[in-house]
Amino acid sequence: MITTALLNIFYLFIYALTSPLRLLSDVSLPASLTSSIQTANTYLSAIDFVFPVSTFLIIFGLILGIETFIITYKIIMWLIRKIPTMN
Repeated sequence: MITTALLNIFYLFIYALTSPLRLLSDVSLPASLTSSIQTANTYLSAIDFVFPVSTFLIIFGLILGIETFIITYKIIMWLIRKIPTMN
């Protein structure tokens, strides 16, 4: 019962936060964007024979993840140093 009440409060909070976004009208992407994605797909499939794009994307994701971890660590350490009572 308490869990249900907490979940309902959380749901209502999220619902209230997203209400301005839900008031906007629905939009659709232009057709030129779809055709440009299809063109990019044909270019990438041509490159895939020489250099596997899926491997490149996995490596790129790993590099982004590692860099995000490093930046997060630096920000946390900077915040810890800014607390007056801690060195």
